[in-house]
Amino acid sequence: MSSPLPDSPPGNTPGPPNAGAFDAEDARRLASAVARARTALGSGPPLPSGPPPPSGRLTAGNCDFAHCGLLLFPSGLDAAVRHLTNQGLAPSPPVPSVVVRRRLGDRYGVAAADCEVWITRLHLTAEGRTDAAPAVEVFLFPRTAPALDRRIVERERLRGFENHTALQVRRPTRPLVEELFDAWCGDGGLLWEGGGYSPHEGRGGSTVLYFVRDQEPRPAALERWELNCPGDFRPFLADRPVDTAAVARAYRLPGA
Repeated sequence: MSSPLPDSPPGNTPGPPNAGAFDAEDARRLASAVARARTALGSGPPLPSGPPPPSGRLTAGNCDFAHCGLLLFPSGLDAAVRHLTNQGLAPSPPVPSVVVRRRLGDRYGVAAADCEVWITRLHLTAEGRTDAAPAVEVFLFPRTAPALDRRIVERERLRGFENHTALQVRRPTRPLVEELFDAWCGDGGLLWEGGGYSPHEGRGGSTVLYFVRDQEPRPAALERWELNCPGDFRPFLADRPVDTAAVARAYRLPGA
């Protein structure tokens, strides 16, 4: 896959003055994510591929589409925000993405502080809706960041390590969260990646559960899901150990 980046970090090699914020590949990926989100807002939540009834009915009956996410590599942060605004996507003010910076640092053996990743949420409308929902979560890794090089761009685009689809549980209870967890890891064939609690999301905080699909033969693009549960479900998380070896296997490149 071609890349606009040199083999070394591009901090001192800015693009042409009239270059766009996103190259053709990122523009295509962004348009695809926006289209998927609009469809989900209008027609109901997508489901992890594979779960037959009753697991699929359990998810559809208790969850709404929250957002889909992807990682992009703009020429610069300000240019990216201007582009998204001009496209009518109403991006929220970017904030540092601590989690993705850490994940990228661990994945590529570079300092997380040099992975200058920012997060913004795009607010979309869809048919049948009068409000705009923060339906696309965009991680922006500018080409001026010290850690960014061709290897990172090509692998992230190939595998989509930060791409994901998030659903939100409407009225979560401990039994329902347990049932959804068992369904996704059972019939759904997903692998538990762990979770976390943020006291700053909503009135009572929010707990997020992370899942990835581990399958052979290994597909090019990784399939990742999030389950957002308003409230504090840390006791549930403490009871669910992560198979770290299996998770590491899921993130391997095809053929590795």
